[in-house]
Parts: sequence; structure tokens; C-alpha cells
Amino acid sequence: MCGIFGYVGADDAAPQLVLAGLKKLEYRGYDSWGIAARQATLAPSRLLVEKHVGKIGQATTSLRESRAALGHTRWATHGGVTEANAHPHLDCQGRLAVIHNGIIENHAELRRALRETGHTFVSQTDTEVVCHLLEEELIREGQDSGEPCTRLIGALMSVFRRLDGLSAIAVLDPQLECIAVAKNGSPLVLGWGADGNYLASDSSALLDHTRKLTFLEDGQAALVTSDTIVVYDVSSAEAVPEPRVWDITWEQEIDSLDGHAHYMAKEIAEQPAVLRRLAAQQSEAAQRLADTIMQASTVHLVGCGSAAHAARCGEYLFSRVACRQANCVVGSEFGYLEDFLNERSVVVGLSQSGETIDLLESMKSARLRHAHLSALVNVEGSSLYRLVDDPILLGAGPERCVLATKSFTAKLAVLLMAAYAARGRIEAGRALVEQAADEIQSLLSNGRVEQLRSLARRIAGAEHLYVIGRGPSYPMALEAALKIKEVSYLHAEGFAGGELKHGVIALIDDGTPCMVLAPNDETFRAILSGAEEIKARGGYIIGISPVASDVWDEHIVVADVGEAASIVNAVPPQVLAYELALTRGLDPDKPRNLAKSVTVK
Repeated sequence: MCGIFGYVGADDAAPQLVLAGLKKLEYRGYDSWGIAARQATLAPSRLLVEKHVGKIGQATTSLRESRAALGHTRWATHGGVTEANAHPHLDCQGRLAVIHNGIIENHAELRRALRETGHTFVSQTDTEVVCHLLEEELIREGQDSGEPCTRLIGALMSVFRRLDGLSAIAVLDPQLECIAVAKNGSPLVLGWGADGNYLASDSSALLDHTRKLTFLEDGQAALVTSDTIVVYDVSSAEAVPEPRVWDITWEQEIDSLDGHAHYMAKEIAEQPAVLRRLAAQQSEAAQRLADTIMQASTVHLVGCGSAAHAARCGEYLFSRVACRQANCVVGSEFGYLEDFLNERSVVVGLSQSGETIDLLESMKSARLRHAHLSALVNVEGSSLYRLVDDPILLGAGPERCVLATKSFTAKLAVLLMAAYAARGRIEAGRALVEQAADEIQSLLSNGRVEQLRSLARRIAGAEHLYVIGRGPSYPMALEAALKIKEVSYLHAEGFAGGELKHGVIALIDDGTPCMVLAPNDETFRAILSGAEEIKARGGYIIGISPVASDVWDEHIVVADVGEAASIVNAVPPQVLAYELALTRGLDPDKPRNLAKSVTVK
């Protein structure tokens, strides 16, 4: 979840380079941030550290001339959000700076043993045990066991083998001007530059500096110096001959607000263009996915959070359009349902980042059972992209807001086209995606945003909000509720419309806002009946529908776009969630306690 960025090279503005990199990675965690650097102007050269609680925003760094620096932006796991718990952490001598993304599961017993040998801890983090273990390992190796930087990477690999859990660790030795890293589970990308070398937890942070990247695999370590990068196998401590260097060719979109107040608003507005691009460019990929699914014995769509809701939409789409069963499974639960997989099974992973650890573990387990792996993923070169047999790029561009918007509707678009492709009607699927793009463009530009803004002001003080839908609209009800509670902290829940009488209706009180997703399909009459039952008990009914009804207290009109209704109906709740956040004085891009890429279990 945390962001890591480091540089070693000829440029003496390393702290500024690292700070700029961390700003690109802040979506991975924004509880606190810090930078360690080698101060070349001091004699002897020593390590200086700057740490702050809170978001980076427009921050500058007090660290000046240096040719080696390492930084971190934190999503707290162990220990509260304090300056002491912010990374980097130091050993007892203040010689080494350590940063970490992940969880060290056996940190408590390691900490006890280290304290018994005289080490002093200044934080509550699991990370700090690495500093002291490294200190001991380097003393144990002594001064005559090889080149100094080689000793550092050797010590890190020895320590890494003692850690339980999934982690990415980076260590800066300022005197040697080198950074040692190791990973298992959490992502790390190495960048080969002209004036030095880089490392980051996301390739997007490196593309301004270099397009020659090495994606470190699980169980690997690396030594990064100004001249080169050497990759090692942690278990054997042997250097990896000729590690793969990817020559990245994809275009990095300009990372700016482009006139919008927040990234969430910008990314909502980008959805029509993303959908049109998918319709124009990804029909072949959708056909390939359809062919794979239709030839499989069993099909499983797997995702986490919003991606799981997209997967459940796919379950309905393949049933309704392609007459094909495709089972949706939440990524964190898939491991308990995988025993029946075999070589004729197909598992499709859905992820924006391609680094969600629960999903990656599910896909790796499926690989062990010889299932065919596909993926809908937004980041080329990500762990998921590299893992599967057939990755399909969403092409949604950078998504900086923590909440998924354009990447969510992009997944729906690919699944819709694939479902139609499975019936030999790919052009009909493409046409529906284009219609959805046109309707979203209209929705965002013809006064309905102002209607949703006024609605947000009306319901901002509510204690609860409920969303109901039937059939393909049920997962959209779950997604709508997730968006609202993620960003506005207003408690929201999504339910299947048919479940109202099985307990849910007890939650309705006078004035309780209830959103009803009511496309013009076979579910309309049944969901309208449910809305009437809610209204009879005092609920305030918000209808998202192409059809007018006296039941609606507020009617958000959307066009009738057939099976693409889920794509269109995703957008009004996104806009309402955004406006609720603003009305309640919250930052829609960085909701509390959340991070964009969930790389810890």
C-alpha cells in the first residue's frame, strides 16, 4: 500500500527527485511521508532524514545537495500516524535508512530478541526490526567479506530470509551511495537511467526519468548504484544473469488536474473518452476473451472492492447475453473455493493497479492448478499483467483518486463486448459501449450534475443511505453504496431488491434516502414495487431510471441503453458521492484510512 521511491546517480538534486516521485505515489498512502539522503557537503558524509505527518500536497524538502536519496509515503499498519512511526527508520548507529511496504508477521518475536541484545526501538512499527537485524548482520559479516555494497545486499538477503509475510524493503547506505532492495508480494520496479538508477513501487512514477524498467519478481533482491543494477535470487544469494529489461512504449498521460478541482472529478469526466477508445481498439481482445471463456469447463471472475462488483456484473452479462455461466468470486475468498480448478478452467482477474495482493495470490493458486489465466488490468507491466496468459489492458490512463471510477466502467465495457462477442455479435457490443459513452457525456454536461449537487446538499446530513437493484443492477447497487461510503463517510448499503422483505426494510425510517436503480428491463416492475414499499414506510426515493414514475421523489433521468445500463448507471452515484464529499468538507481524492493499491493482506 505504501509508496517507495529512490535514486542513486550523478544528479545532486536526489532529494527533490525523490519528493517528486513520492507525490506521484501518494495515492498509495498519505498518512505520513519521509526522505533520507546522503549529504555530500558534510564531512564525513552522513545520513539526514526528514519526516512529516500528513499528506505531501505542495510540500518541499529541506534536504539539499545529494546524489543518493530514498523516500516513502505511508499507509499505517503497525503503529499510529506519528512522526516517529513515519519512514525511513534508522539503525542504532544512524548509519542505514530503511523503508518498507508490507507486513512483517513475526516482528514481535524479532523485536523481543533484539531488545534482549541491547537494541533500542523508537517506533511502534514492524519495519524497525529490519534496521537492527541489518546492523547485527553487517557486524557479523565483518569488514573483510567483500566489497561494501556487496556486503549490504548480502546482509539484506540474510535478513529478508528471516522475515515472515509479504514485504518490499529498501535500504540506503549514504556512505556507500547505494540502495539495496528485496521483495516478496509487494511491488518494486527498478529504473535504468542515463544519469543514475531508480526504484519505485509503481512504474508510473519512473516514466518521467526512464522507460527501461526491470520488474523485480517475488524472492528477488537488487543492488542499485549510480552505474548499474544487479538482481539477485534471495534464496541462493546468487546474481540473476541478464534480468529482463522492459523497454516501455506506452504513453504516459499528463498527470494534471486539467482544470478540474479534484482528480475524482477529472476521472469521472474522462469516462466517455475511455469507453470510446475501448470500443474502437479492444474488440479483438474482447473476442479473444470470449473465445477463451466459451471453450472453458468453468469460468471464474475474480476481483476485490469495485473490481469484484465489476466481476459480478460480468456474471450477469455472460448469463443474459452469452447464455454462459461465469462465477464471480471475491479475491480474498477465492482461495477457499479453488480446489476444483483444473487445466480446463479459466480464471479472469480484474484489477486497476494489477498489484492487489489478495487477487494476485488467488491467481497464483489458480496457476498451480493449471487453470488458464486472463486479466482486465489498467497497468502494463504490473504483477497481474506479467502473471497471466492473456492480459487485456483497460487503457483508462492514470487513476489518481483512490476511488475507482473510469477503471470500473472500463472493466464493464470490456465484459459487455466479450459477452456479445461470445454470441457472435461483437459489433452490437461495441455499439452499446459507444451509446453508453454518449449518454455519460450528455449526463455530465446538461444540468444533471447540478441536480445531483442539489441532492447532495439535501441528504448530506442523513445517517444512512440505501441502494437497491435487481438482476444486473444488484452489483451496481453494491458499487453505488461503496462509492458513497468510501468518499463521504455517510453509511450506505446496497441490497438486492428482492431481499427487502427479508429484513432490510426494518432499516427504513422517515426521510431515509433510498436510491433505486431501475433500468427499462424485465426487473423494472419488481424494483418499482420495492420502491413503493420503501416509500410507504417514509423513505425518500431517488430513482435512476429512463422511466418516469410517481414513486420517485427525485428522478435522475438516464437514457435507455439496453445491456449497457450498468455502465451508464455507475455514473450518477459517482457524481453524488463526489458532491457529498464536498458538501461534507472532505477530500474526495484521499479518503481516510484508504489507499489506491492494496498490497497487504
